[in-house]
Amino acid sequence: MNLRVGLIGYGNWTRMAYLPAMQRDGRARIVSAAAPSTATQQRITSELGPEVAVFSNAAELLEGPPVDAVFIAVSDAAHEEALTAALDAGVPMFYEPPLSNRRQRLRPMVDRLLKAPQVTHADLEIGFIPVFIEAARRVRDGVFGQVHTASVRLQSNWGADPEADLSTLNHIAPWYVDTLNRILDATPSRVLLLEGEGLPGRAQQQCQGLYDYGGTWGTVQVNLGCVVELETTVEVNGEDGDLVVDLFSGELRQRTRGQSDWSVEMIAESEPRAGWPGMNECVALFLDAVTGEPLAEAASEESDVDALRGKLGTGPLPADAKSVAQLHVIGLAAEASKDSGGWAEIEEIHAP
Repeated sequence: MNLRVGLIGYGNWTRMAYLPAMQRDGRARIVSAAAPSTATQQRITSELGPEVAVFSNAAELLEGPPVDAVFIAVSDAAHEEALTAALDAGVPMFYEPPLSNRRQRLRPMVDRLLKAPQVTHADLEIGFIPVFIEAARRVRDGVFGQVHTASVRLQSNWGADPEADLSTLNHIAPWYVDTLNRILDATPSRVLLLEGEGLPGRAQQQCQGLYDYGGTWGTVQVNLGCVVELETTVEVNGEDGDLVVDLFSGELRQRTRGQSDWSVEMIAESEPRAGWPGMNECVALFLDAVTGEPLAEAASEESDVDALRGKLGTGPLPADAKSVAQLHVIGLAAEASKDSGGWAEIEEIHAP
């Protein structure tokens, strides 16, 4: 299999995540790339070779040499334009959320995504990290009994954009609410946003979202003004035990009524790392969907994509249009909660 791939955007994330993951998978061949600046265009030719066609934007690339799929990683301000071009072209696409950096444009883009006939796959790599997939499987299999609470905690020194039109919780919902949804195998019905203060605009460095899963409470805790570069943990508390997962170290800790002392396991990510843990698996499953068949042989035992697929369950591709649309309307409900100061109901998305 030799898929012809176009790259829309050639910044750090494309180079440190997309390219290594595709190289490891081995089914994709870069035939074109687009970037707005002359310097980046020259870098494309230097790093990818003169046989790769270079364009200044998504629309030009999609009118160029035929491609079987595109990978899109551009600035937030350019998301809507690039995604719309790919959706209009009907080309399978792997892309970065959010669908738009403007609140008023999110719902129209959700509707547009749901109508897309092609394969669409958001880069929700957190949910593809091997240690997290194993944790979700154990929760789904009832190891911890009825779950009462689940939380995702993000601490980083990223800071918040004071000019952002999206609140912090809305902006990160595609990844961190997705993590809650997968660990609980459910979708929340309402959300309450609690925020810190201090920055102008809608995005704050500290915030907390409380999500009602009908008998189970989910929480996303965010601190973007932390002294550490990045920490992300998931914790689940059930009637028969507890689970704590460190997504970046691969550590899984659990205790149950049958074994009350913490047991500690290390579940390795696939190597070499492509940007973040989970990227290798996320890209491989997208290429599976484009080709209509799984990769014949996994590159390592730890990253066996067939085994991961089994642990993900039998539902639709976890980053498909309906799943991503649902995550965006959950983010919009967080905006409504921010404006009202109270609970906001979450619309349930039904694919057309």
